[in-house]
Amino acid sequence: MPSKPNLLVLCVDCLREDCLASSASDTPFLDDFRASGLACEQLFATATTTTPAVASLLTGSYSERNGVHSLQHGRLDPEISTFPGILAEHGWHTEALVTGPLVAETDLDRGFDVYRHREEDRSLFGDWRETAHDRLAGLPEPFAAFVHLWELHEDIDVPAEYDEPAYGDTGYTRALSALDRELQDLVEALPENTLVAIHGDHGESITHRHNPLRLLGKSVRDAVRYYGGVDTRAVVGRLNRSLDGVGPDIADHFLENGHGENVFDFATNVPFLLSGPGIDPATITAQTRQIDVLPTLLAALDIDIDVGMDGEALLPADGVTDRPAYMRACGASLHRTRNWARAIRHDGAKYVEYPDREWDAELYDLDADPRELAPIEADRLASRLQRHLPTEELGDAERLDIDARLRDLGYL
Repeated sequence: MPSKPNLLVLCVDCLREDCLASSASDTPFLDDFRASGLACEQLFATATTTTPAVASLLTGSYSERNGVHSLQHGRLDPEISTFPGILAEHGWHTEALVTGPLVAETDLDRGFDVYRHREEDRSLFGDWRETAHDRLAGLPEPFAAFVHLWELHEDIDVPAEYDEPAYGDTGYTRALSALDRELQDLVEALPENTLVAIHGDHGESITHRHNPLRLLGKSVRDAVRYYGGVDTRAVVGRLNRSLDGVGPDIADHFLENGHGENVFDFATNVPFLLSGPGIDPATITAQTRQIDVLPTLLAALDIDIDVGMDGEALLPADGVTDRPAYMRACGASLHRTRNWARAIRHDGAKYVEYPDREWDAELYDLDADPRELAPIEADRLASRLQRHLPTEELGDAERLDIDARLRDLGYL
C-alpha cells in the first residue's frame, strides 16, 4: 500500500443537494457514504453551467481569476495552480475521465498526466461502465483521478428496472436511484487507501420538463427576454407563484428547465461529500462554496501550499462558519453575454444583478421565501450584499471554436 492515499473525485453533472439529501430518490449507498464522512449541506456552485463550475472546482478560484467565463468563453489561465498540477508536483499520478463540454480547447486538461474525453452517451448505464472500472483499476498508485459523470444530464435515459415510482417521481430522481448502485460498485472496487469525494458541478430544474404549458411559456419568455431585452421578471414571477406546488414536491420554478439561466438555489446548491482514510464523520450546515472544495481536498491529503486561492479548506469541520457565496448564470442558452447574471448569497439573503442590462437588481429573503418566488425591496441589505461581489472584472475572453460540440450537447 502506498504511503500516500489515493484520491477519486466523482463530479456528477446536475447533481442537486436537495434530491440527494431527501427521500426524492432511493440512494442507500449515497446515504451511507454521507454518514461515513464529511457532508456539506449548504455548498453553492460558482456557476450554473459546467465548464466554469469545474474550473472553480479544479482551481479553488472564481472565473475572474481562473479565466474560464462560460462554456464557450475563456481558457484556463496558464499561470493559475490546478488540482492536477499541484498533486502531480507532490507525487500523485493524475488522470481525468470527462465528457460533455469539458473539451481540451478549454485548457482544463492542463496538468493531468492523462485526460480522456468521451462522448456523452457513454455512461455507467451502458458499456462504458466496464471501461470506467478497468481504467480506475489500472491507475498507478498513488493516484488522483477526476471522473465527470453525465447520467443525470438531460436527455436522461433511465435504466428500465429503475423507471418506476418506487425510485422517484421524475426521470431525474429515478436516474439518481440507478446511479447510486453504479457509484457503489465503482467505489467498492477501489483500493482501500482511497479518499473519495462526490460533488455536483451545478444543480438542475427538473420538475416540469415535459409540461406543454411550460414549454410554450418558456419559449415566449426566452425570445422576449434574451433576444428582445425585455424585463419579463414580474410576469414570470407571478406565473411561478401561481403554479408553485404543482407537480412533485421538489423545489423548482414552473417556467424554468435545466440549468445555466439563473442562480436560484435549485441550480446552485450542490452536494460535497468526502469519505475515506483520516476523514471523521461530520456535517457542515454553514454556508460554503465550490471554491472551498480544492483547498479541502489538499488539506485532507496533508498538502500545505499557498497559491492564493479564493477558497478556504473545510477541515477541521467544527470550525467552519458561513461564507459569502458568489455565483453566476452564464449558460449558452442565455444566447448573449449581456443576459448573464451574478449574485451573492449571504446572511439569509440573495442579491442578484444583471451587469449588462439596465434592470433593477433582485433581493430575496431566503428565510421567509426559501423558494425565491417573491423579491423584496431593502436597499441597505442590497448594498451590504453588493459589497461582497468580486472587485476583479471578468474582462475580455476568447470565444472558443466549439459551437459544433455545444450544438451536439443541446446548448445551442
